[in-house]
Amino acid sequence: MATRVVSEVQKINSAIDDVYAFLSNFAKFGSMFEMAAKMGAGQQQGMPEIASKIKDVRTTEDTCTFMVEGLGEMGLQIVEREEPKLIKIKGDGRVPFDFDLWIQLLSNGPYDTRMKITFEAELNMMFKMLLKGKLEKGIQQLAEGLAKIPYGYMK
Repeated sequence: MATRVVSEVQKINSAIDDVYAFLSNFAKFGSMFEMAAKMGAGQQQGMPEIASKIKDVRTTEDTCTFMVEGLGEMGLQIVEREEPKLIKIKGDGRVPFDFDLWIQLLSNGPYDTRMKITFEAELNMMFKMLLKGKLEKGIQQLAEGLAKIPYGYMK
């Protein structure tokens, strides 16, 4: 049975097209982590706690690989886009379990985009016991951090 974690719906004060354009392109999205790492910003800038542990980010439009202190190299791949409302991401096999992550967007007005992140993985009982709480916290922090980005200025 799959383990599913869903973030709270977040309000983003930007147009849905700007949010989608940024989040659907890892080359743009990855620059955030590079900037946080160089500045040592991490949590201080509203970024998820793990952002301060990410190093050596390499991106293309569809892929992102990076090193996480204490965990090793990881990679993500965008496998589906449905403009402007859905971005589906999978692990590239470097994580010890398969997962899907959906970023769902909904326009609620000209500068009011709503976002929800859903994470789903097939975890064995041991991984589920070890990771479920951390995944819940991490997905919520990711959603909150993404909601704070000034997307209109990130073009």
